[in-house]
Amino acid sequence: MSGFYFQFYNRLPRALRIRINPLEEAIRKFVLGAAVKGSQAIIVDAGAGEVPFSGIFADHHYVAVDFARGDPSWDYSNLDVVGDLGNLPFQNDCVGTVINTQVLEHVKKPDFVLKEISRILKPGGKLFLTVPQGWHEHQQPHDFFRFTRFSLDNLLEEAGFSHWEVKPMGGYFHYLGHRLSYLPKILFWKRRGVSRVFLLPLELCCLALFCFGLPLLCYYLDAFDNNKEFTLCYRCRATR
Repeated sequence: MSGFYFQFYNRLPRALRIRINPLEEAIRKFVLGAAVKGSQAIIVDAGAGEVPFSGIFADHHYVAVDFARGDPSWDYSNLDVVGDLGNLPFQNDCVGTVINTQVLEHVKKPDFVLKEISRILKPGGKLFLTVPQGWHEHQQPHDFFRFTRFSLDNLLEEAGFSHWEVKPMGGYFHYLGHRLSYLPKILFWKRRGVSRVFLLPLELCCLALFCFGLPLLCYYLDAFDNNKEFTLCYRCRATR
């Protein structure tokens, strides 16, 4: 997305932003479920990136881990540990909660990572996991997998989790709204010079329609999708 789009988007009221981009808010609310007020429990954020959830866990012993190579434009300076998620620097059975959001597609061996997470969790410990199902290639070349609910069932069972629940994060219309928001990028943002200036009015109209108007409409239409066979992401709360 262009810098102009993000500048405009970030100035919108929060109530409007979470309807234009409902997945971002859905992930935040899901992660909030891992926080226990007043707790000093260890929370490992496996694949923390720019550490966006650190404020949620201010009352916890929060440990941010990442291999710090996914997106070269990101600031990884707030990580606690730079390392491989397939070889976490924790003893067996020592962690109460692990969060792993939008990360598993970026590791070459997701089965190894889930087994490693299972290893460090205490019996009864929780994993808060989100993974993409319908998503574009991103953080190239570190982008390897997409997941269905059935692949997650298999991976979690093999990793040693005792029970879990997999749910879609939005349905067809949330998916459609997200896909439509990329149309202006495909049509205009690699154009340069006179053609970009000449097409600017059309580009602004497309931004208004495909990045704001239609995604907002899709937010409300998603309530009519009961099956949710099309989804951007799945969320899973698993117990070791």
